[in-house]
Formats: sequence, structure tokens, C-alpha cells
Amino acid sequence: MATLRTQRVEALFHAALALAPKERDELLARECGNDDALAREVRSLLEWHAEASDLVLPDTPPVPFFAHGLPARIGAWEIVSELASGGMGTVYLARRADGQYEQTVALKLIRGGFGERRDELVRRFLAERQYLAGLDHPNIARLLDGGSTEDGTPYLVMEYVEGIPIDRFCADNELSIDERLGLVRTVCSAVQFIHSKLLAHRDLKPSNILVERGDPPVPKVLDFGIARLLRAEDAATGATATTISSQRLTPAYASPEQFRGEAATTATDVYSLGVVLYQLLTDRLPHDFSGLGPHAIPRIVCEEPPIRPSSVRPGLSGDLETIVLEALEKDPARRYQTAQELADDI
Repeated sequence: MATLRTQRVEALFHAALALAPKERDELLARECGNDDALAREVRSLLEWHAEASDLVLPDTPPVPFFAHGLPARIGAWEIVSELASGGMGTVYLARRADGQYEQTVALKLIRGGFGERRDELVRRFLAERQYLAGLDHPNIARLLDGGSTEDGTPYLVMEYVEGIPIDRFCADNELSIDERLGLVRTVCSAVQFIHSKLLAHRDLKPSNILVERGDPPVPKVLDFGIARLLRAEDAATGATATTISSQRLTPAYASPEQFRGEAATTATDVYSLGVVLYQLLTDRLPHDFSGLGPHAIPRIVCEEPPIRPSSVRPGLSGDLETIVLEALEKDPARRYQTAQELADDI
């Protein structure tokens, strides 16, 4: 049963949703009074709803900042086809076109926008490029090139990972529990390396963990669009200097603190790894969101315990279930603090 506070948050969220931005501020100031936490929860929901709507039901497809359409060539790279598009940019399959050598890559361009929106996208995009430049790990997609187009649109060129999302790879190949755990341990190693560079990924999910066929298979982590630097003085605890409340997130894999608009930590990435681990072991998510509107998801993630893995798959009782549930603790302080700790217990 929802608490009175949760009911209050949801009521204010729906009331504010029907108002213009200025009127929303007036409503929250009037209804929340000195309860800053209440206002923050409602604003976090509103921001998430706006971002989720933009991702799920776009009026127009994401487009780069070109006045006359996408050029056939960007720098030394010839555009072949579109691979994917998301909240910040569009990724294209491209190939080397200057005759120096042959190579197929993934080329990412930021999506369209104007004024402050464009400035913010450019800032985040350049930050992603800088983060990637410092990551050299066999299980992280490598940055190969970067620059700006003639009209000033920044782009980055990454290793093209010919893999499929980790959940689909496990299902398609009917991997055993031990084989799935082996993949997760390898991903944990990559995430631990990311954290060692004082970065938090903040958007770990199957579509950002692709697995290439091989013996053994090779998982690779990609998409650092909402990654953030960890402050050096907070490296021990992993606290970031910024929050995620106004950034894009994937609700099913986001941690409670992300929904609350709190500072992300290395334990935030551990929570997302816990969701991925749960999914690979049970073929479902730890919470049932079916039939629910976006306003209900943060409450469930923040307040309701995950469905015990053993109730989905009886063979998952014991130590393995304990590991999964510790990774999914609501309180970051009660969670595994590092990806390496999670890998060691696995």
C-alpha cells in the first residue's frame, strides 16, 4: 500500500504535469512550503517524465546539426547506415574513406537542438569523448577518432562492436548459469576499471553491454553519454559531484538514488549490474512494472523489495540469491560498494 507521502508526491506530480513550467514552480512553492525534499521528489518525477517521453515517443527522429541533411562523409569516414539513436545522439555505421587503411567503425553525432539545449548537448558530448579517451580496456569499446564537422557539430568515432545485448546473447545461446555468471564477472572487471578512472557510468543495461561471439565470448561496455567524473576526494566512497535527476536514465535499471536525484556513486553502477545479473538468472526484471504509468516506477524502485530470485527460479536460493539481493539493496551503503566486491562474491 502506498504511504501517505507517496500519495502526496503522486498527486502533486499529476497536478504539476498539467501546468506550464512557471505555474509548476508556483504550485510547488505553495503546496510544499518548507518541505524541500517533497518539492525535490516531485521535480525529479517531472524531469524524468519529460526525458522518458522524449525517448519513447519522439515527435521527430533525432537529427544532427546539419542545415542541409547528413553529409556522405565526415572527416575521414564515409557514412554507411544508421545503427541506433537515443537521447543525445545518433550512431552510424561508417568506414574509412581516405584510402589510408580499411576499417569499419561506429560514428556518433549529437542530435539536433537550439540555444541552451544545443549548448548542453555539446557540453555533454564533449565530456563523453574526453571520458572515452582515458579508457583502454579489452571489455570497453575504444575511442578511435574525434573531431568536428564543417558546421561545428562534434563527433566521435568508436570501435564497432559486432555483438548483441548480453541478455539476448545468453538466451539465444542457452548459456548455463555458470556461463552467465562468467560474463557478469567480466563486465564487473570493466566497470571496476571505469571506477578506477574516477568515472561512474550511470546507465548500465543490456543494450549498453554487447557480447561478441568468440571462445570465450567477449562482452564490451559502451555508451558513456551520461557518465560523470567522481571527485578525487570522494574516490573511496565513489560519490559524484553531480546528480542525475535532470539526466536521461533507463527506469528499469536505474537505482533508487537516481530517482531521488541524489549524487550517484560507484554503488549506483553496482545496482544496475545487480538488475542485469537478476535478469540474466531469471529472464525477468526484479520488479513488475507491467500496466504501470511512469509515475509509479520510481515509487516501486525506491520502496518495494525486489521479487526474490528463488521465487522465480527455485534453484537460485542460497548464496547466489543473497548476492543478487545485496547488489539490489535500496540503501547504497548496504550495497556492494565496488564492482570488484560483487565479482569476488560471484
